[in-house]
Amino acid sequence: MELVDDVKARLAILRECGWNDLFSDVQEFCFAQSIPVPNMDEEIPMDHRFCEGSNVVLDCFSCLEPKNSFSKFDVDKLARLTNVYHADFSDDDCGTIREQLETYVHQVKRHASFTSCEDVQSLAMKMVQTEKHLVFPLVYKVIELALILPVSTASVERAFSAMKIIKSNLRNKINDV
Repeated sequence: MELVDDVKARLAILRECGWNDLFSDVQEFCFAQSIPVPNMDEEIPMDHRFCEGSNVVLDCFSCLEPKNSFSKFDVDKLARLTNVYHADFSDDDCGTIREQLETYVHQVKRHASFTSCEDVQSLAMKMVQTEKHLVFPLVYKVIELALILPVSTASVERAFSAMKIIKSNLRNKINDV
């Protein structure tokens, strides 16, 4: 989420200084290629690309970052993931995950081998090495969900990309012979 905020800030700076030159270059290119140029004065919200649910999921998963002694760890946000991924968690899981998350973070903060973790991937590997994945199965399930998120997103993007190829202008022009 911090990177999204950084990109928004950089785009705001670009719009304030340097935007006009860039935009005139883009307009020239678009006109030369017969590409419609969008109305840049039209109000478009910055967060229109991601639905609210996606933002919630990204914000929750960002709490797993192990840097700075798990300073971003937020039990409430991580527990919300049981609602988002309700098919992956039973009612009992939803009732016990908060306790497991709180105990987990206290333990890994004191465990010296977890200080070397820089990201969620190394955190998952360290959990398996120390067999914490057996002690904290719900926490490990949340970490697994965080790790498969990019794969599932890429799969959906590939499917939409394939649909574009199938439903192309050429296909729309096919006539019955």
